[in-house]
Amino acid sequence: MRLSKKTFYQSVSALAILGSATAASAQDSAAADSSFEEFDEIVVTGIRGSLKQSLAVKRNSTALVDAISAEDIGKFPDKNVAESLQRVPGVTIQRQFGEGAAVSIRGAGNELTLTTLNGQNVASTGWFVLEPAKRSFNYELLPSELVGNIEVYKSAQADLAEGGIGGTVVINTRKPLDMDSLSIYGSVEGQHQNDSDKIDPQFSGLLSWKNDAENFGILVSGVYQRRHLQRQGNEAFWEWGAGPVAFVQDRQRSAITATMQYQPSENLNIVANYMDMKMRADNTNYALWLTQGNTSWSGIDVPEADKINGTPARGPLNVAYYQARPREATMNSSVYDLTFEYSGEGYRLDVQGGHTTSTGGTDFEMVVDDGTGGTPIPGGTYDFTGGGQTWDTNGFDLTTYDPGSLAMGTGPNFNRTPKTDKESYLQADLEVDVDYGLIHTLKGGLKYADHNSTSRRFEYVQAAGFDPVISTSGIIGDALDVGAGDYQILGVDADALKDWAKASITGENEDLGAYSEIDEKNLSAYLMAEFEGDGFRGNVGVRYAHTDATSTYYLNGVQTEADASYSEILPSFNLAIDLADDVILRGSAARVMARPQYVDMYVNPNITGSNDDLPNNQFWIVGNVGLKPFVANQFDIGLEWYFAEGSLFSVGVFMKDVKNFVNFTEYHANAGEIPFDLPRDDERAAGWTVQEKINGKAASIKGFEAQFQQDFGNGFGAIANYTFTDTSTDEDTFVDGNPYLSDSSKHSYNVAGYYENEVFQARVAYNWRSSYMLRESGSYGNRLHKPFGSLDMSASWFVTPQISVNLDVNNLLEDRSKQFGNNVQDTPNSGFTGGFPLYEFEMARRITLGVSFKL
Repeated sequence: MRLSKKTFYQSVSALAILGSATAASAQDSAAADSSFEEFDEIVVTGIRGSLKQSLAVKRNSTALVDAISAEDIGKFPDKNVAESLQRVPGVTIQRQFGEGAAVSIRGAGNELTLTTLNGQNVASTGWFVLEPAKRSFNYELLPSELVGNIEVYKSAQADLAEGGIGGTVVINTRKPLDMDSLSIYGSVEGQHQNDSDKIDPQFSGLLSWKNDAENFGILVSGVYQRRHLQRQGNEAFWEWGAGPVAFVQDRQRSAITATMQYQPSENLNIVANYMDMKMRADNTNYALWLTQGNTSWSGIDVPEADKINGTPARGPLNVAYYQARPREATMNSSVYDLTFEYSGEGYRLDVQGGHTTSTGGTDFEMVVDDGTGGTPIPGGTYDFTGGGQTWDTNGFDLTTYDPGSLAMGTGPNFNRTPKTDKESYLQADLEVDVDYGLIHTLKGGLKYADHNSTSRRFEYVQAAGFDPVISTSGIIGDALDVGAGDYQILGVDADALKDWAKASITGENEDLGAYSEIDEKNLSAYLMAEFEGDGFRGNVGVRYAHTDATSTYYLNGVQTEADASYSEILPSFNLAIDLADDVILRGSAARVMARPQYVDMYVNPNITGSNDDLPNNQFWIVGNVGLKPFVANQFDIGLEWYFAEGSLFSVGVFMKDVKNFVNFTEYHANAGEIPFDLPRDDERAAGWTVQEKINGKAASIKGFEAQFQQDFGNGFGAIANYTFTDTSTDEDTFVDGNPYLSDSSKHSYNVAGYYENEVFQARVAYNWRSSYMLRESGSYGNRLHKPFGSLDMSASWFVTPQISVNLDVNNLLEDRSKQFGNNVQDTPNSGFTGGFPLYEFEMARRITLGVSFKL
């Protein structure tokens, strides 16, 4: 179903008429109390108390909202905030190295989810070298201990910041005047991950104080976590080779917050926030590539029975090729924020200003390759026809293979790629009580934000005469688990390799061709009216958003700029009707927008595949600062039945029409047509694949949600929800031709059960999503992620009212991540042809055991 602009505005009008008709039937009693219950204060006591508070937020809201509340200080439902959000109907997550990192709502993709912290954007830079500059929030950076509650808005309203096509996630931290006079919390935990087989420490603490007058308070909190992770898997870069791989990381994460709150009078509230989040993520990629012996250029005929949609999937092996990539990476984000709230006679003024900044990226990267250039595997074979990658090496021992020497990649392969992200903002909101019939409140506001994002690349200069070849004697270490299966290869002493390489550095040169910068100035304004009558309430408003963007880059060494601007008008309407004391009918219609990703706006070329060991995979990817924003017309209707205390059954239907997806045109260019030197003769002869970013066509999203939650009153309770999402696209919405939106699963569900009493509580939850598309430009391409589910559990034993022992287990069943080629048309000799097994990764089980106390 496609919502035209005419249909969209008719839907808004229909909802408005429905609200007016309901109001007309009860005009004389419009001033009567609403049937929904006001919750002035809710005391959270354990799982049931947390769920009651979440239902209270949902029930009292005029918009379509789901909420997650912490049971108590440090007792967020999951150790990772994204993994808590996946329990919400319609929400799915993407995991990065086994941990929730990005959130998608109602099939719109994680890039179209807006996440705010205390109502504002948080600057974020990825730590991983291949992670592009995006607007999506990286949940790996935010410890759950710092979060008080989360609201997930699935419908829009004018006073919410623009940016969420799928929805908006509002994360709120704690304030000292909302807490007891002297609150102290601390925890000590150990985390075991079965892939790295190490126990890592985690510490957190919080101190909140307020004076006897309860008008001044200070809250400070801190978290430190260390995590050794080791992701094993199989990867294929076809046609060339595949092999068992591993990603090993020593991750250290810390965060501190400080909040000062002052209420000199009943009318004035001043809140100052500071938050600093840091992550250090030293990591090494390992691979023993087993190259293909029957490539299209080998001269060997491949029987059709040994192919998957035209691509060889079974045959002889050629050589074994050892490779390791040691890196050092960081990601640091900070927020400074000051808010003034003033309430006068019949009005309230809020003014918020702040600055957020982030630095990160890969601070050091090197690669060492097999010094033999590849060791033959006589009689070895590979077989990928069974849905996975398997090898028979005919006696060649992967575990003990030592190439004898390692050759370090120099020039473009020896580099650092820093990133920055920062934003300054100022916002003012005025709310005025009025008496205009049904309208009781008018609210308006202005916001200005100045944003800057950069991505740069520096190549190290090495001492003259430096020998880039090193003997493996003293460098090769113990056997390392790799691959999706029972494989091992020899590891390396990554620190020793880095020390050797760093000793050769005499300077660095910036690759100006890789310089990318976006300056963006965003101005928004809104006006919203809140109305209420006998048995109904809602809001109607309009938001205006304007953006001026500049992309700065270098062309032949000369700094160049490209500019673009756009504006959008975003109307919204929300209506909640109390059909009975415990039944609410909701409707919503809105036009929403999300700005394009920074990486797509960078005009300068992004060069991929020219500095690796794979033949003919070199891409010249050109961005476009003039990309239009994503815009969508959306419509929602839902029914909620609060049939018992702490219980809910609800159903909802949603529809979205989204346009301006980012696509790219693709064509071939000879090496001489591109101003970049290809170091390999075979790649120079093959030339480039050029991809230029453009706006594609539209797509539609429609689906429904069902949610059940019940407190059985005897300590037991259950939660279940299911979401069906159907997406459809035009033929050329995406260059791959697949009629599915990225990161969209047709089916997803959550099932959870819990039990608690005065001394014990436990919760078991299973989350599952069906297949979904992953799309990336360049050599990683488009692929289909197979269904994924995770069984998680948590338990607490309350030794005393102040001390508890806590256990959390994530991915108890160790479900795997499997990704297959998914081109619509058969693409012979390519791993991206449909059904070809590209990547498979083992996902670790994480067990966290600890003790916490509170005063």
